[in-house]
Formats: sequence, C-alpha cells, structure tokens
Amino acid sequence: MKQVLLLLAGIISLFGCRKTPDTSQLTNNFIVGTNRDSKADFGSYKKYHIPDTVAYISNTPGADSIITGVAAAALVTAVKTNMTARGYSFVARNAGPELGLKLTALKQVNVGVVYPPGWWGGYWGYPGYCYWGCYPPYYPYPVAYSYNIGDLILEMIDLKNSGTNHNLTRIWILQAGGVLSSTSQTNLDLSVNAINQGFTQSPYIQSN
Repeated sequence: MKQVLLLLAGIISLFGCRKTPDTSQLTNNFIVGTNRDSKADFGSYKKYHIPDTVAYISNTPGADSIITGVAAAALVTAVKTNMTARGYSFVARNAGPELGLKLTALKQVNVGVVYPPGWWGGYWGYPGYCYWGCYPPYYPYPVAYSYNIGDLILEMIDLKNSGTNHNLTRIWILQAGGVLSSTSQTNLDLSVNAINQGFTQSPYIQSN
C-alpha cells in the first residue's frame, strides 16, 4: 500500500510541475477537418488525376483567380505524394482516371474595430482621460484593423461510377483553415502540413 501511495504522489508531483501550454501555439497550424462518403470503397480505385493549378476564391470583388507556379506546385505535389504512398497512380486527364482531385483556396478579409480605454457606457473619458475637466477634451478615436482567414479545400470526386449522365459524387473532402500569416511562405507551409494531416487522419484512403 505504501508503494502505491508513493507512486501516486510521484504522478501528482509530475503533473503539478508540468508547464502550462502556451495558447498562442494553437495558431501554429491550420485546423484540419475531413469527411467521407461512408458507402465509398476507396480500395476499388487505382488511378487519379489532379490539375496542376489551384482555384482561388476571395470575398474581395474581382480577386478570384487561378494559382499557378511554385505555390500551386507545392500543394499539388503534397497531394500526389500522399496518393502515391496510398497506392494510387497519377494519370493524365484523358487517360481514364477513376478519381478526380481538386484544390481550392479561399481567402476572406475580415474587418474589426478596437475601442481605446476610456469608453464607459458610451461616454468618452470616463473614468480615464480628461475626466477632471482638462481642456481641450481628449477623444479616444477607435482604430480599425483587418485580418485574413484562409481555407484550403481538397475534394475527391468519383469518376469511375459517374455513369452516362456524368453524375459526379464527392467521396472525400479535406477542409483546413485559420488566420493567415503575413508571410506567403508560412501560409504555404501551413497548407502543405494541412494536406499531410488530412491524409494522416484518413487511413481508409488506400488502394488495394
């Protein structure tokens, strides 16, 4: 009994000395969510195709476009690497792919307002600046700011069973997102990590 108590005391002291996690680390990576068609047999597919570009959608008028070049290549390569590791073969679009994959990046610009100290119940300066009658009065102007939220969506479409009517079914989706960094390379790294994480948490994606 004495040994058990000593063991419990040791465990309690271990957790008691454990450093509190830094909540700022929660923004180090995108949040990744995946979902699938429960009826899909992922093992029945062999060949897939993914374009070498990424669709870009923004809530800024006229900003929608296609991402090409190094950024698109990094994202597409991440998908290809994971698909190859799961036993799938990449083929050209006209070579009869059984799966189609599509990448879409979304960017939303959000605007907020920060009110400085001193705004109490709608009255400026209480109990802060110039409350005791300083002249001229100080008006704490609100400060506007903006931040960008990004989402990366990877869709897996069943081309094998589309039929003569070409009714396409999405059998898997990955959606990752979070607050974007001001550095493009950081956002690209986060997106690649999100793709890898999406496949990691989807072990059922495996060709027989």
